[in-house]
Amino acid sequence: MTTETTTAADTMTVEELRTQTRLLAGELPGTLRRITLKAGGISVDVEWETAPAAAAAPTPAAALATPPAGLRPAAAPADPDRPAGLVQVTAPLVGTFYQASSPGGEPFVQVGDIVEPGHQLAIIEAMKLLNSITADVRGRVHAVHTQDGEVVEYAQPLFDLVPVD
Repeated sequence: MTTETTTAADTMTVEELRTQTRLLAGELPGTLRRITLKAGGISVDVEWETAPAAAAAPTPAAALATPPAGLRPAAAPADPDRPAGLVQVTAPLVGTFYQASSPGGEPFVQVGDIVEPGHQLAIIEAMKLLNSITADVRGRVHAVHTQDGEVVEYAQPLFDLVPVD
């Protein structure tokens, strides 16, 4: 039998790990299957399903035709004022959407702004980590779909960009 000594710092780290893991489990975009925590060297292993188990797997052709989650062409315009070729920037994760780098600050972009690939559009905060949302195309910001401080879901539309040459 071995005896392990746990210091207050170790206990706090384990508690923080446990708390952050619970938060992560609540934000997963699907059904949680397994969580493994390890205190020594701190490790977290999470496994989840992103689609219902009963759903049929997409055909290979359909899977190849699906664009990445962060850059999807918008649905066919129902509004005649919506430009053709609109590119929709969607949320790559669940978190809190911020339009500026600080509260009350100037937004990264506004409707009408021209952005280049890599230009920061917003921030999504998840588990105290700040994730930059950037443009993948050169374009004009046509619409912002989310309010500052709003919680966004995975694949939720954030911006519409009209590609420009």
